[in-house]
Amino acid sequence: MTPEQYQRVQQARMLLLRRCMSRFGIRLALPEIRLVVFQRAPELAGWLDSREPARYGYRGPAGYQSDLFAAATRGLTKALTVPEAYTPVFEGTVEVFAGTPVPSGGCDGQVRRELDGPEGVPLRAVIKDDRAVPWTALADLELEATRRVGNDSRYLGVQRAWSECMRRTGYEYASTADAEADTRWVSSVSITSEEPERAVSADEIATATADQRCRTEVNLSGLAIALHSLYQEELIAARHDQLDGVRQLLTRQALNSAATIRLIG
Repeated sequence: MTPEQYQRVQQARMLLLRRCMSRFGIRLALPEIRLVVFQRAPELAGWLDSREPARYGYRGPAGYQSDLFAAATRGLTKALTVPEAYTPVFEGTVEVFAGTPVPSGGCDGQVRRELDGPEGVPLRAVIKDDRAVPWTALADLELEATRRVGNDSRYLGVQRAWSECMRRTGYEYASTADAEADTRWVSSVSITSEEPERAVSADEIATATADQRCRTEVNLSGLAIALHSLYQEELIAARHDQLDGVRQLLTRQALNSAATIRLIG
């Protein structure tokens, strides 16, 4: 789907969820839904330039991390948080709440059925994904491709060359992942609305800038994108039926979401 279609599906999902939860006297704080600039390709390739490390370190400019989260979740910009007291209604672990019958699968299940329409039942059986917006198969493909890239001897060789470049600059990291996951800054970015982002330190900026320079020197991104393309093509061919089911279901959701927004938006 296009970013605009993902936005409409998530907007419809939030409208339907609000309507369902309100039947039980529950008002959730729902995440903002906006048009997303997808940043997955630069991330998969290990390309830091779009984050502007000389100014923002590993975090990237305003909105960059939110866009990464949205790309992973296909449209949400912050994590949906359901208070513990209301999770039985959301998940459907009780039959009745506040004297009102809870739908099968809770409000989450009800929203999923409304987004899917009747055609969704057989498609769900094919794709094996219970998420309201079915992106698990897409995320699993990316994760498996990333795992294969990470185990590829060519990529491991480039990581060693990168590590040696960083050592010459005064930094001791075995891999690019270790640099980004340094405990001094790995938790400085929030993925929920409850956790404020912290300031980017001078140490993070200096490290990320050196990291960017070394990645360019060893052509890490060029090799990474070539390997990702290779392994993703293999996985797409092997998982054709599942991915085609996801495509069909997302197409149905896009159509049903447009109708939902017209009716209750």
